[in-house]
Amino acid sequence: MSSVYISEPATSGKVVLETTAGDIEIELWSKETPKACRNFIQLCLEGYYDNTIFHRVSPGWIVQGGDPTGTGNGGESIYGAPFADEFHSRLRFSRRGMLAMASTGPNENGSQFFITLTATPELQKKHTLFGSVVGDSVFNALKLGEGDVDKETERPAHPKRIKQVRVLDNPFADIVPRDVSRSEQLQDTQSKPKARKAKMVKNKHLLSFADDDGDEIVQPAKGKSSHDLLDSDPMLSKSAAPLPKTSGQPSSDTRVQVDLVPALPLAARPASPSLSGKKTSDIESKIRAAEQDIQKLDSKKGKRMSAEKSAKATGGSGQQPKTRIGALSMSKKTKQSRKKASESELLARLNAFQDRIRSTKKTADESTSWLAHSLKFKSEDSPDQA
Repeated sequence: MSSVYISEPATSGKVVLETTAGDIEIELWSKETPKACRNFIQLCLEGYYDNTIFHRVSPGWIVQGGDPTGTGNGGESIYGAPFADEFHSRLRFSRRGMLAMASTGPNENGSQFFITLTATPELQKKHTLFGSVVGDSVFNALKLGEGDVDKETERPAHPKRIKQVRVLDNPFADIVPRDVSRSEQLQDTQSKPKARKAKMVKNKHLLSFADDDGDEIVQPAKGKSSHDLLDSDPMLSKSAAPLPKTSGQPSSDTRVQVDLVPALPLAARPASPSLSGKKTSDIESKIRAAEQDIQKLDSKKGKRMSAEKSAKATGGSGQQPKTRIGALSMSKKTKQSRKKASESELLARLNAFQDRIRSTKKTADESTSWLAHSLKFKSEDSPDQA
């Protein structure tokens, strides 16, 4: 929500609506929408909105007021005629408490205004947004939408009322309030004929001053197609040309009507054919033959497994068939012979090494070198020391 306030321009101008639901403080964007703000402030200074009611309440959407007659059909601007809309890119109906002009259509702004009770982006660039409710007074504005309301006319059973309007900050110093009494305002409003535009289709979702019971619903005329425009052309024939009758095979230029074969219903469809007795016997014989083949394969497998078990029990005695078991026994014998050969070779090398050690020791004993003799010391009891 803070980004919404940052994007909005600074306000200039402030008024307070003293209502039966509490005070409502409103700040205005007089620089961005000068016509609407000048019109609103001058009407406030003239007491135009004093003792007026909020004649239209759409719960959870908007609250509309500003009509001195209280009917929704009155009110006029200070310019003597409806003034143009004013839109600004930084002013959006993005939150509750937005103040905007109510109008019957584009550039048809008078004195009536409305306050939003929630975000209403569908009203963007359709109504002039010129102020916003500030501070805690927004809760008083929400109270305006409470109470019993007629769903068809959106008129409250007990409408809230504007007691007085106080202008706290007037950005237009050149405004001179007109000295017009309330009776004269009402006479002028009632005497002037309503400036109505061409009849339009009623849309209750848009803001309107019109009475719901008096307006006529006019459907837009349908556009004519090229066929409708060419109906009055005498050069065009309205009936199709007959096809030439041909005998025998149809040519490529002749249209041929092909009848599609209708699908048979489920009851008329033929039942699935049943198996005859001959076919049944053939199938049974094939099944028996397949069972016999399976039994033969099982017996062969059992014989082979019993032979392998007997060969393992005897430890390879007798004549063994040339099977995988025989190959495995041959490989075991080969490994054992290789192991014995490696052991004998290792023993031979060990004996040779021992012989070399013995010969080296014998040679060292026979040598006269000082390395072959041990160092001996004379004892104290020797005769040489005596």
